[in-house]
Amino acid sequence: MIGSFLAFVVFPLVAAGLVRWAAARRRRGLAAGRAVHFRGRLDGRKGRLLADPRLDTPVFLDRAGKATALPRGGAALDANVLTAPTGERALERVGLRYRTPDGVTVRLRLATSDARSVGAWLSEDPGPSGAPAAARRLPLPTAPLWAVLCLAASLLVGLAAADVELLGQHTTARVLRVVPDEGACRVAWSGGTLHATVDCDTARVRVGDPLPIVALPWPFLGEAFDTVTTPTVAAVAGGGFGLLGLLGAVVVTPLACARRVRRAQAAGPALPEGSPAGPEEEAEADWPDGLNIELTYAGLAAAARHGDRHRPGARVSAPRRGPGQTSVSPRRWVLVTVLGTGGWWFLTVSLGAMFDDRFQLGRWRFLVFGAIAVAALARIGWYAVDRSAVCGPVLRAARRDTPDAEWQPMRYVRLRQGPGEMALVLFRADGGEVAPPRFLQPIPPCRGSERRTVGGPAAVGEALVHDTGLGMLVCEIDGVRYLPRGRVTDLAADPYRGRSMVLGYAESHRRSVGRR
Repeated sequence: MIGSFLAFVVFPLVAAGLVRWAAARRRRGLAAGRAVHFRGRLDGRKGRLLADPRLDTPVFLDRAGKATALPRGGAALDANVLTAPTGERALERVGLRYRTPDGVTVRLRLATSDARSVGAWLSEDPGPSGAPAAARRLPLPTAPLWAVLCLAASLLVGLAAADVELLGQHTTARVLRVVPDEGACRVAWSGGTLHATVDCDTARVRVGDPLPIVALPWPFLGEAFDTVTTPTVAAVAGGGFGLLGLLGAVVVTPLACARRVRRAQAAGPALPEGSPAGPEEEAEADWPDGLNIELTYAGLAAAARHGDRHRPGARVSAPRRGPGQTSVSPRRWVLVTVLGTGGWWFLTVSLGAMFDDRFQLGRWRFLVFGAIAVAALARIGWYAVDRSAVCGPVLRAARRDTPDAEWQPMRYVRLRQGPGEMALVLFRADGGEVAPPRFLQPIPPCRGSERRTVGGPAAVGEALVHDTGLGMLVCEIDGVRYLPRGRVTDLAADPYRGRSMVLGYAESHRRSVGRR
């Protein structure tokens, strides 16, 4: 039971969390100007993409030593999920097309967790004088995941040893039985009421001898450690993990990054070899072909109109809150925005498991589910602090006294993925029927003006859009200001994630076969 729970629930969650955490560290390293080297391929050649402040421009260094410069300030065209020849997902499984400022299109193959951040970073304007200032004061490169895990393991061992040393009870136990084959002794203390098995020197210890031990505190009452073998093992393990992590973060990784930079500088980075994108390719590069729904204004507008006519479920009508008001109550919006995280589910389950031992973990359930509860509380707190920072700008934008100059006209298409999932796909006001989408802003559904309907804007139309500057857009449509449900997705800066999200909404409005 416990093994199945660990194998199918805990380990996959831990692995997925470590992958996302490592990708977030690399993304923060890019933003901070630190050296980050990504494994990948450029036009089929294996190597590393060097995002290093010691280089004037990002460079791809392949295994043969050839260096290819990839100037920033271009455009990330699209990103497609790749599979291995056997049909299984490959380790590097996202193909990213990038058009350089000179108009040359190259193909990068990166890990899924890195493709989004690399595409957005390459598309940014590097600025006139960012690299020389960073080169004068070079921070350490981003440490690899294994080094960080070694440092975390060393810290965990140290905290456990400090907890036992400070909170444990130092006492003397009486040896009840000696087990030479295991190198352990069965001891009793507290007047013989508590028993445990600890490590001991079986060649010298006899039954009835006193043995100094450390009795563990709650929630491990009834367990104990010896004062010789266990502290030595903890010191060796903690010190070994710490030394290995420090070597990887401070010595091995900087030397490896410096060696790659020297090879790239010695090779003399050349411009990428590729054919310039023609007019037809530039017009169709933003969204790949072969889709059932064209991701253009005309295609998404047709899907939205068809979904309103034929999609089962509640219809969409005008919001009950009339012109001059917000679609939902500001107080309710603030409450849902600040506290609307899935961490509450993990907190409830972990607290229930600590008081109801269905997994038969005994006292260990306090450690296992207590750690989950602490992580859930940390998630809830972080989410509340992160989202509370956007409440003020959004509520100020929702007031009627916002200057008109801060509102920009845009065209929109309203799509629904489920009963409570609604989003506005925004387009440029001067774009044509084949214009690609610019932003995807989720909005919360509200009460409709008609019975048994969901409140929302019309399927297509025009909106006034206000950018709060914190990743959320407030849209005014027909006098009603729709508050955001989450952060906006810039479809030009993050094409892979944006294409997937738009398709997720648009596929729910797929035109049925045989229907007009």
